[in-house]
Amino acid sequence: MTVHNTTLRPTPATAIGVGVHDALTARMVQSAGFDLLWLGSLEVCSRFAIPDRNLLTPTEMTSVIREVRAATTLPIFVDADNGYGSDLTAARAIRAFEDAGAHTVVIEDNVFPKRNSLAADESRDLMDTEEFARRLERVTAERKDLRIVARCEALVAGLGVDEAVRRMRRYAETGVDGLFVQVNRKCKDQLFPVLEQVRGLLPITLAPTSLPEVPLETFAEYGATTVLFANVVVRRMLATLPTMLGTLRSECLLSAVEGDIAPVEQVLRMTDERVG
Repeated sequence: MTVHNTTLRPTPATAIGVGVHDALTARMVQSAGFDLLWLGSLEVCSRFAIPDRNLLTPTEMTSVIREVRAATTLPIFVDADNGYGSDLTAARAIRAFEDAGAHTVVIEDNVFPKRNSLAADESRDLMDTEEFARRLERVTAERKDLRIVARCEALVAGLGVDEAVRRMRRYAETGVDGLFVQVNRKCKDQLFPVLEQVRGLLPITLAPTSLPEVPLETFAEYGATTVLFANVVVRRMLATLPTMLGTLRSECLLSAVEGDIAPVEQVLRMTDERVG
């Protein structure tokens, strides 16, 4: 893909987060030395084995936040989808997430019910810009110390660079603390043209799932202060566990998979059990 204007100066150090779905995966990410945790809707929906289509309730997400907060000390970034259907539900969720221990909440301009942004073969509608701006103003008024990030889905919806920039500039006026522009494989070449125009408005968060070949330094040069490596943990599980389980089922012999599983002592250490 083409990366535009490589003469841009780097910004201060970019924080790196990884998507998790429970206390144990969060603790592993913290142990690996990352800066923050991302409780994305896709990750948490995978925990419940449900589609990422606004089926996850604020109550369920609040419970997961509390679980992760009790097991880790890293800042928790939480995906609040589109606010769960109304300004009132968005405000209530914001209060609950902050009380549960969230550091930052991301809220997007997809209509209810949302579709996962990475489903590039599906059409989608967005909320009216002013309607979503009012929602952002409502949730920013509800928080205490919580950070709010406005996520724009205009590129994913096929509305183009100019519309994405227009929306993000409007969202930046609502009192939010940061901006997030999402892309998928169909629109990934439009990311950097958008960043060129919104860089400097507010801190920028990105989730480069559809841009695996782009180094962190490039995102930092374009103003990204937070990069979220979303859904990598659950995808790793799906890439390895079925094979191991298939082998175990066919052999019914623990030694057949012992080389593919961690020692029991590692589980005990990760759960704070004294070993030896």
